[in-house]
This record gives sequence, structure tokens and C-alpha cells, in this order.
Amino acid sequence: MKAVLPADSLLREGDLVFRRGAGLISRAVLAADEDGQFSHIGIVVRKGNDWMVVHAVPGEPEFKGDSDRVKMEPITSFFCSEKAKSGAVMRVKADSTVCCSAARRAKALYHKRVLFDHTYDLQDSTRMYCTELIEYVYRLEKVDISGGKLTAIHIPGFNGNFLLPGDMFQSKKLTMIYQY
Repeated sequence: MKAVLPADSLLREGDLVFRRGAGLISRAVLAADEDGQFSHIGIVVRKGNDWMVVHAVPGEPEFKGDSDRVKMEPITSFFCSEKAKSGAVMRVKADSTVCCSAARRAKALYHKRVLFDHTYDLQDSTRMYCTELIEYVYRLEKVDISGGKLTAIHIPGFNGNFLLPGDMFQSKKLTMIYQY
């Protein structure tokens, strides 16, 4: 389970991490996101001396019977070769106190065991999907990462406007720190 990682000194709380997965869900996201390079996103947080990623993800249980929910895992696990074909770390163009506060809010959602939003409804914050979590914690800090950009998806049984990783990756509010 090899991971390609940036140097610890490059990371800051509140950084956004993107990955391109290899699974079925990742392929579906990439198919829907015409300009997208990445299928998943999370936010970097500290737990003691360790860098962790908080993200809302389906199909990655921590234990048998675990529900799809907001998770927190080591950055090495988030970027491990089984989960990530490629990845990037981006920094939000905001004061570091704002970014740290967004990271704390993400950790609080993890501790509340917020469930994954399988309906992908941005209007309901009781359940969250990956991009929704990031948009939510930063909007509480008065930072609009996506700038309202959404992707229209029209597939049988799945129609509407959705916030995809590519919508955030292209944001002018982010700066590239590391990519592989």
C-alpha cells in the first residue's frame, strides 16, 4: 500500500486534497465531470503529530458493518495506491486561521458521524458527500470555494446540478501546492 505524498512541511490544516480513484464510483464521477481530473476530495487536519484527511466517502468502511459516512484517515491511506491513481494538494487563498477553523469544523462532522449523502443534495447538511463537506465547512468561514459552479448531469435516474471535484479544482480560490 504505497502512497505518494508531499513533504510534511508543505501541508497546512485546511488544505484540500484531491485524488483520482480507480473504482466504479470514481469512474462514474469522472464520466460526469467532463473537465475533471479527480474523483474525490477531502480536507487536511492534524491529529496530534499526524496529518489526517476528513472526507465523506461511500464504500470505504473502517470496520465490518460500518456505514457510509464522514471519515478521518491518515493522509498515507487517503493517497495509497489502492485508492489513488493520482492526486493533488491545494491551498485555499484565505487566512490560516480561517483554514484551521474550517478543518476543525470538518473534524466535528467526523465526530458527529455524519452519514454520506447518497442523494447528493446540497440543500440538506444532515448528510454530506465529499465536495458538499468541503463547501459547507468553508462557507461557514465565509469562503465560497466553488463560486456557485455546478455540473449539470442528465443520466437516466440521476438528473440535476451537482458539485463535483472538478468544479472545486478549477476554483480561483485555490493554489496548487503539490501534484502527482
